[in-house]
Amino acid sequence: MRRRVHQINGHKFMATYLRQPTYCSHCREFIWGVFGKQGYQCQVCTCVVHKRCHHLIVTACTCQNNINKVDSKIAEQRFGINI
Repeated sequence: MRRRVHQINGHKFMATYLRQPTYCSHCREFIWGVFGKQGYQCQVCTCVVHKRCHHLIVTACTCQNNINKVDSKIAEQRFGINI
């Protein structure tokens, strides 16, 4: 069974079961629970948030900048220009 991916501001959040105490990256509150998947974790930058907070994230995924750097490096080599 495939898990659903929630894409918000470059983050790719998937519901996850947290095996150790974790704090929400958005509200800074403790994420707790014994049963089920308590939080969402970004598969790119490993940001962890409550299920109730994942749609409130306003910051872009930190790993998105790396993609832009690679694209500009390829363009620089391909066209012989400095970006």
